[in-house]
Amino acid sequence: MSKIYFLRHGQTDMNIIHMLQGRSDTSLNDRGRQQAREAGRVFKEKGITPDIIFSSPLTRVRQTVDEALGAQDLEALDMTYGEALAYQGRKIPRVTDKRLIEMSFGEVEGIPIDKLPRGFEKVFFETPSKYKPVPGAESYDELLSRGREFIEFLRKETREGAPMADKTVVCATHGGLLHGILNLLWHREIDDFWKSHVLNCAIIEARLGDSKEEDDALFVSDGYTGEE
Repeated sequence: MSKIYFLRHGQTDMNIIHMLQGRSDTSLNDRGRQQAREAGRVFKEKGITPDIIFSSPLTRVRQTVDEALGAQDLEALDMTYGEALAYQGRKIPRVTDKRLIEMSFGEVEGIPIDKLPRGFEKVFFETPSKYKPVPGAESYDELLSRGREFIEFLRKETREGAPMADKTVVCATHGGLLHGILNLLWHREIDDFWKSHVLNCAIIEARLGDSKEEDDALFVSDGYTGEE
């Protein structure tokens, strides 16, 4: 049976000042790199060695993967999905997948939360069903649609007899997208989107059933607040 894990990236400077990062291509800070190495040690302690990694294309996620693997004396090698299935080397295949990129916040991206337009924060975080994307931003429906598409890809490719059956799969991504994945796996209403806290370098196991009605998820590691 395959095992599927999701990993959120480590801390960045924009996380510290509570900015909506979105698609901004930021890097990990020193604490973020430390968090990623700690996540790698969690994987190692629990005997979780990835056979394949799917990653957001953004730098902070790629750095998180590199640091986490380094803590396990492993190294990623970038390749396509087809190449990954055929690969038999010692490195860990890393496949970039745009479906794992962060939610786009359009014209409010990079603005501190306390300086957002009046009412934006309350609607966005407390009543997502009423959120209307600002120019250039992604809607919740669009985010959930690509999250659902990625889950169905994993379900298809990890079934018995499929290419990733019996493989350990790690999917490295962002807080917004990962909240969306949990929303889908836990069958929540849209206004419960932010109900759970997904901290930097949180590790979540996705348990996919034969159908979406059987899906579930659990936290392997809660991640780090940045105050450790």
